[in-house]
Amino acid sequence: MSEKRKVSRATMSRFPIYLKALRELGHSGKESFLSSELAEITRIKDTTIRRDFSFLPQKEMLGKRGYGYDTHNIIKALSQVLGLGLDESIILIGVGNLGSAILKYNKWKYTVGKIVRAYDLDENIVGSRFGVEIQNINDLEKTFPKGCKIAILAISENVQNTVDRLIKLGVKGIVDFTHSHFVVPEDIEVQSVDVVVAIQELEIKMKAKEKE
Repeated sequence: MSEKRKVSRATMSRFPIYLKALRELGHSGKESFLSSELAEITRIKDTTIRRDFSFLPQKEMLGKRGYGYDTHNIIKALSQVLGLGLDESIILIGVGNLGSAILKYNKWKYTVGKIVRAYDLDENIVGSRFGVEIQNINDLEKTFPKGCKIAILAISENVQNTVDRLIKLGVKGIVDFTHSHFVVPEDIEVQSVDVVVAIQELEIKMKAKEKE
């Protein structure tokens, strides 16, 4: 029995890029693809793509010489490695200007799941927007979608209290747009999104390249 090879961090960081591109290809009806085609879309060298794919499970089932790679099988293998699914339920907390923009962008180009419910404190917002039901945040426990593990936070008040309520309901991952400090247990993942920090990092990279 051959020893299982360890997947490098660099390879793992490229897997989500491949997955996004291939889910879009699959949605457009393309059943197979060449590494050169994926390279053109992702701007990653085809030799790197082929090497990365060699780490996928059941790689002998993923492609054939002269035919290319099977789109569905590669998507399935990448999803298996990354632990991702198309049907992940996501909730949005806060439907102000930012929340509305996020809600409008729902479905994420076939990469993850989709927002299935949104919550806000403003009674005037309760109803439906962009095909998503909006509930009052006071009714969170009564109307929380069963099995939902991901929440997007786009609020500016009662952040810690809201986070505590979400965790009690079973949320395991939070995408944070609040710019507020809050505390979570060790088993909860938080991904903060800060445009200001992103711009600062971009400027640093640009200046570094100017000095090269």
